Amino acid sequence: MNTSKTFTLSKRGLLMLAVASAVTSVQAQEQPEEEPQQTQEATQETEVIEVRGYRGSLFNSTVAKRDSQGFVDEVFSDELGKMPSQNLAESLSRIPGVKINRDVTGEGQQISVRGLGPSFTKIALNGNAISIASDGSLGSGNRNREVDLDIFPTELFSSLSVSKTAMAHQLEGGVSGFVNMRTARPFDAGNQTFKYSLEGAYGDLRGDISPRYSAIYKKTVNDKFGVLVGVAGANTKSRVDGYEAVALFTDGCVAQWNDPEHTASGCVEGSQGLNHFFWSPEATSDYAAANEGVSVGDPVNPVATSGLAADTLDTALLPYLGRPMFTYGDRDRVSGIISLQYRPNDRIDAVLDTMYAKASKDFVRTEAMWWGRRNYLHQGAAIIPENVTVDDNGYVTDGTFYNSHIWVGSHDYEEDLDFYSIMPSVSWIATDTLTVDVSASLTKSEFDRDEPYVLYMSPGGTMQFTNGDVPSFNFSENPADPTIGYTWQQEYDQNKDGVISEDEKFGDMFRIQRNHRETETKGFHLDFAYGEAPEYNGFKFGIAWDENTSNMDAFGGTAEFTENNVRNSPAYGNFAEYLSPSLVDDLGTGISGYNGYTGIAQVDWDRIKDATNYDSFEAIPSQGDQFGATVGDISEEVLGIYVEANTETEVAGRLLRVNTGVRWVDTEQSVATSESQTSTSYSKLLPSLSLVYDFMEDVKIRASASRSLTRANPSDLFPNASWGGSGIETVNAGNPYLSPFEATNFDIGGEWYFSELGYIGLTFFEKEVTGFTRSDSITVAFENLGQYGIDVNDIGDDRQQALLECGGPSQCTATVNTRNNIDGATTLSGFEAVWVQPLDIIVEGLGFNISGTTIRQDASDDDAIITGISDLSYNGTLFYENEFFQTRVTVNHQDGSASYYTQGKEVFSFDRTQIDLSASYNLPVDMDMTVTLDAYNLTNEPVGNWHEYEGIAFNAYYPGATYTLGLRGSF
Repeated sequence: MNTSKTFTLSKRGLLMLAVASAVTSVQAQEQPEEEPQQTQEATQETEVIEVRGYRGSLFNSTVAKRDSQGFVDEVFSDELGKMPSQNLAESLSRIPGVKINRDVTGEGQQISVRGLGPSFTKIALNGNAISIASDGSLGSGNRNREVDLDIFPTELFSSLSVSKTAMAHQLEGGVSGFVNMRTARPFDAGNQTFKYSLEGAYGDLRGDISPRYSAIYKKTVNDKFGVLVGVAGANTKSRVDGYEAVALFTDGCVAQWNDPEHTASGCVEGSQGLNHFFWSPEATSDYAAANEGVSVGDPVNPVATSGLAADTLDTALLPYLGRPMFTYGDRDRVSGIISLQYRPNDRIDAVLDTMYAKASKDFVRTEAMWWGRRNYLHQGAAIIPENVTVDDNGYVTDGTFYNSHIWVGSHDYEEDLDFYSIMPSVSWIATDTLTVDVSASLTKSEFDRDEPYVLYMSPGGTMQFTNGDVPSFNFSENPADPTIGYTWQQEYDQNKDGVISEDEKFGDMFRIQRNHRETETKGFHLDFAYGEAPEYNGFKFGIAWDENTSNMDAFGGTAEFTENNVRNSPAYGNFAEYLSPSLVDDLGTGISGYNGYTGIAQVDWDRIKDATNYDSFEAIPSQGDQFGATVGDISEEVLGIYVEANTETEVAGRLLRVNTGVRWVDTEQSVATSESQTSTSYSKLLPSLSLVYDFMEDVKIRASASRSLTRANPSDLFPNASWGGSGIETVNAGNPYLSPFEATNFDIGGEWYFSELGYIGLTFFEKEVTGFTRSDSITVAFENLGQYGIDVNDIGDDRQQALLECGGPSQCTATVNTRNNIDGATTLSGFEAVWVQPLDIIVEGLGFNISGTTIRQDASDDDAIITGISDLSYNGTLFYENEFFQTRVTVNHQDGSASYYTQGKEVFSFDRTQIDLSASYNLPVDMDMTVTLDAYNLTNEPVGNWHEYEGIAFNAYYPGATYTLGLRGSF
């Protein structure tokens, strides 16, 4: 086909073509013409491939990739009830461009696509929107649009699909991608009617066996009715050793008394930095014992003892509450599905998919903090440095510190999560050219976390600090020994009268921390497809209605509980009697380079709760949770309408497939806290275009352009408005009117399919993202403050007088401190490559598959810089299979990336390379039985972050390796 005009494949040009083609492609359906070969083949009965083994999974993925429109990758189960990895996140990591976000246990929990965070990926279950009210990783809470995948067992899913090209018929919400998780159904390929697995996982750090099980039964009757019932569960006994720091600060402030009664202390004049540590100018008992001729209270020059210059000591960097820690406990999880499928004839396929999942956690997290935060002289906590060394970047690498205290914090986590979904759907071939699909969905999820937190203090002692992969702390007393003199608070006899009075006790004792969250999604979708083979020549149109709600509550009451329950408890005067020896006696054995103390005395949680009557305490509703985030309710009602056309034509004698469409989306959003409620609405038009050209018989060239959106982070939307003072000058508020994130996407690439299984693919992508937010102050007319949640009709007498003095509602203004969208944009660009290679020519059954992604970003505004982007990530598997034996080794690598910023300094994640091994042997018996062996995280790769420079650990968690032995069978 020749033409005298050339169309430039720019992003704008392709988007314009998308809208224009939506009209011309529909009109083309009215013209009678000979069907291209691919359409003719599509109308014929296709062969059903039964998946057997990892090689079979790769084969089905290759077939799906070859036939796909746009840039889509799929992962299929090895067999009924067996995904090719330990969990869904690990399975998805085989796809180029997909990055795993891991829990501290090392288990994959969330996924990111092409650099953007988990909130930017739309996760769907059987094509329907879902939301999970789960907790996220340790020390955080899921507050935005991320979905934890670790609640879903791999055994209950048949395929996972990742679409990086937005298409009109897909649910919007994923700037970076759309992931559809397909549960198993009765008429899926395979002859097994019952399949089971029994496994035991041994964690080398915990040293216990964690049972895991699954069972799936399916039955079809006369090829018309089918039922599938599946259940999968696990009791995971885990332990994680690690290290954490709240932050790292300049320090070195030499302390001095601020009054003669020693009731307050501050820094000597001229001190520099943030000064969160205090150096003692007086000899402490352990310093006096180590230095002959020195008595307690004698003057000490900490600059001289440190061996550093004054300005170096004053600005040296030490961990802010640096702490070895461990978690120890159990997680129970059980999930089940029931799928009913009815096919009375070739034209009707009705399905009812239901799922229920329940998970609970019961574990203790204990952290032994080096008290270096506001360690005041007047509380007897200032320290004396000796022989300190500092590197070129100002970080302390080694030193001895007298009068150091270990401040222990112990959390007792009890978490419960429930999730269920009901998803009926009907596909009806109304005529030879019209298909109607109707589906509905309802999901509900509820999460509760009770996290009481007890803190207690060791007596002063000498700490030897040495930095390594993580810092090592060696204390003159054994922190694992509950008899060393722990007290519930720091106690210091300020007036030297030999008695500790109530005003000579400092610090928290018991914190109340409870959270509750509920999510619900509802949906109704009506889709039409017109054409004998509408996926190739025809058009689709439809309407989608979805409603998503999230209700978050937080509860506290620390002050009330302390006053009424702690101080009146039998434990208040003799807290040490409520301590037990450490739960672990080898803390840090799995931590690279650690050479510090190996245990932490543990509070006896049952006894301390009983002593304080904890279970009867009615927690008090709070505006924010323990992470400092506002809580409230969010409701979104979304209406989507789309039209999409598919057509085929020949260009230069080769087949060209075109998919083009446009989706219109209207969003009604309501955001509320306990004090205010606001609502807003907006509409967006999202065009899309995808082209696939058969450049050669086995070579496909692809290109796509689209617009996509992700709605603003819920945590930024809460109004929570309040006056900033006694006047009307300032208001502090969230911003429920934030615009969504939007992206213009462009992809071009292709694949060469050199065998039924093998292919090589390369894709270039570019994504321009807008909608980023930053803290901002804006001037707002007083009469418009209502849109930020301020009741302008009830402002009190003082503010009413201020309003009159400045001229009344129409003349007065206020400064609103909030978050606003910025004008800046960030462009992400990169390459994705995949290579699937059978090596039968060398050894029958041998092969490998590898995928890799590189990403770079160009931000027009510093506030638009995206964190969490790895420059390079790759995933590779070497496999071998024969009739009886299968084995594969998988390597997953992610470069470190900027995670976030603290005090203006970058925190960036570790480079991480995880190695897993999987093997199975089919037993030579009449029954179908297979012995399996899996080794997960063989090299004990940590999950963690550096602070500003590699070698300065901010946090690091070492979950150890896990070895699983199991038996699978079917009949």
